[in-house]
Amino acid sequence: MSEQELDESRVGFKLRDADREDGGLLAMVLDLMAAKPSVRTLKAWALDALAPAVGEAALDVGSGTGEDLAELLDRVGPSGRAVGVEPNRGLRTVARERHPSLELVDGIASALPFDGASFDVVRCERVLQHVDDAPAAAREMARVLRPGGRICLIDTDWATAIVHPADPEVLGRMIDFFHTESANPYSGRTLRGLLADAGLTVAGETAATWIEPQSGAKQGFLSMMGKTSVAAGVITAAEAEAFHRGLEEAADRGAFHMSLTMYAVAATKSA
Repeated sequence: MSEQELDESRVGFKLRDADREDGGLLAMVLDLMAAKPSVRTLKAWALDALAPAVGEAALDVGSGTGEDLAELLDRVGPSGRAVGVEPNRGLRTVARERHPSLELVDGIASALPFDGASFDVVRCERVLQHVDDAPAAAREMARVLRPGGRICLIDTDWATAIVHPADPEVLGRMIDFFHTESANPYSGRTLRGLLADAGLTVAGETAATWIEPQSGAKQGFLSMMGKTSVAAGVITAAEAEAFHRGLEEAADRGAFHMSLTMYAVAATKSA
């Protein structure tokens, strides 16, 4: 999927809508995000923190297109087990097409279909922002983790979004609307607390900032956000036109900026 195609798309931000979302569209959005340097940085950090070993059992909660699950499977080897939980059937289909050997199950983070202490390693990336009850999901992941096991959560904090230049009042209305459309828009800042409150010991944390290229002023997320805001009556068509014109003029002279920070936290379960 190209950034231009994303302009015409609308992807839900609430887990309860997950199985109504177009799996192919979700896969293309995930592919675009996976290519971003900040996301690659956090994925690599999480894998190092989890350190899956041969023969272990690993779980990827919200396994999406299966790339991270395939990496876990490669690390644990044929004597181990790697399982992905994914509520969107379209994404499960995409993952199986890309990686036929993957073990995938239908399920959600707050009600994992496994016995307690089933996994040595649990990862969950950019899922909790879509979950209404993130503490319940964290407790579930702690429940299925074995004593001595490792877990890593990665998520976005949408309040860290910076867009320049823009009319602050118009941008504020757009961002406020986006937050109401998200189940848990401030997820990134809560990760450490979620793990601690679930009885786990935090072992490390890091962050990475997604900086949009100049092309992002004309297509991609901001374009989609503008169209969605107009459709919802949050901003007028004239305000949207002025918003996008300002961003495009800034990009033409190399002065556009958009950034968003994502966080990762790793923890262990007492032996």
